[in-house]
Amino acid sequence: MKMVSLASGSKGNCTLIRTDDACILVDCGISARRTEEALRAVGLSLRDVDALLLTHEHIDHIRGVKRLMSAYDIPVYATEGTLKNLARITGDEYFNYAGRDRMEMIHADREFQIGSVSILPFATYHDVAEPCGYRFEISQQQNDLRRHVSLAVMTDCGHYDDYIADHLMYLDAMLLESNHDRGMLANGPYPMYLKRRIMSSEGHLSNHAAGQLLTEILSPKLTSVLLGHLSQENNTHQRALGTVRDELAAAFGDAAADRIDLNVAPQDGLSKLIEL
Repeated sequence: MKMVSLASGSKGNCTLIRTDDACILVDCGISARRTEEALRAVGLSLRDVDALLLTHEHIDHIRGVKRLMSAYDIPVYATEGTLKNLARITGDEYFNYAGRDRMEMIHADREFQIGSVSILPFATYHDVAEPCGYRFEISQQQNDLRRHVSLAVMTDCGHYDDYIADHLMYLDAMLLESNHDRGMLANGPYPMYLKRRIMSSEGHLSNHAAGQLLTEILSPKLTSVLLGHLSQENNTHQRALGTVRDELAAAFGDAAADRIDLNVAPQDGLSKLIEL
């Protein structure tokens, strides 16, 4: 199983999950043209995509959805709340009528299958109708052993709790939101209402919170973490990587922190490719 972020941030989010028999996008908050260009860079095209999974209905996660559905016949999987709000957010009645036959309703904690990939949506905490993250699992043969491989995508989540931590246990890799540096946000140019929204329990995870979550779910299996949805105004790659690593080192020591391959998913462009 492979994972690469095609774009990650307030200007648009799109993540590719790929196996031998499935090609899945999580969100498409960039244009279809940008998505096609990014896929071409990894040897694929939109014609190869089997499914588009949505985490929620904010425009930086759904900008390219109509084009993928209408021009490429790609089915869209999302919770009931997200599907019901697509037309309202975009102002496009396509989602209430012509696009309905390409929409597949999913439910938190109810597993479904695309190819050989078992997908488990789980509820997250954001200021939208019914947001979710996704856990992906496959079983693959490696020499004489059968190995279970799992990864997850979770962004746009104001806080985590035991429920979320439980859904992220025993992963091999994940894309995890590390949106803002708390000091940069508090002292930055955003108006107070926006700062409060971002820092709220239905806003975005800070670098500090991302690091703390990783200390709770760390296992010997977890080897690769992409930090995603970084704010351009309230974060830097160095601060995100440094804060998260410091949290891991404080909890488990430098050796454990250095064992994790930590990388940032950039706003524009491909992240490091994770291969499991």
